[in-house]
Amino acid sequence: MKKGDIVYCINESSFSDHILKRKSYVIQDIKQDLLRVFNTRNKLVWLPEYCFTKEEMPDIKSIIIDDEITDSHNDYIEVTIEFSDGVKRWTSFITINKLNSLFNEFRDYVLGNELIIVKEVNETIIKRTIIELDKKDELYEMTKEL
Repeated sequence: MKKGDIVYCINESSFSDHILKRKSYVIQDIKQDLLRVFNTRNKLVWLPEYCFTKEEMPDIKSIIIDDEITDSHNDYIEVTIEFSDGVKRWTSFITINKLNSLFNEFRDYVLGNELIIVKEVNETIIKRTIIELDKKDELYEMTKEL
């Protein structure tokens, strides 16, 4: 990256007061691993380079809960996420109670790279979690492409 390049925010996690996911910024200056850009309030700020990429990121188009939620405190739900570029990814949400019941019933272990553990599962928690993972640039690692 160099001065004058247009970059896109991929990680707003602890800098959400300054930058927004997917918004474009013009690099005003570079110092080591920091980029200087105008923030959302039009103030010059230094932010870590890892928050940006030169490639535009697709928007989340939809979040589809694939399973009926039967018990918000004891359930396992699969979710499909569709992006504006047509890519679909999926992940699973499991409650702590459901996980405990799996261990107690018949398992010594549970596998799950795309497994998100929550206290309670409902539409609000699922969508809020996906948006939060997206803001932290962790959504792709917690989901699998369909």
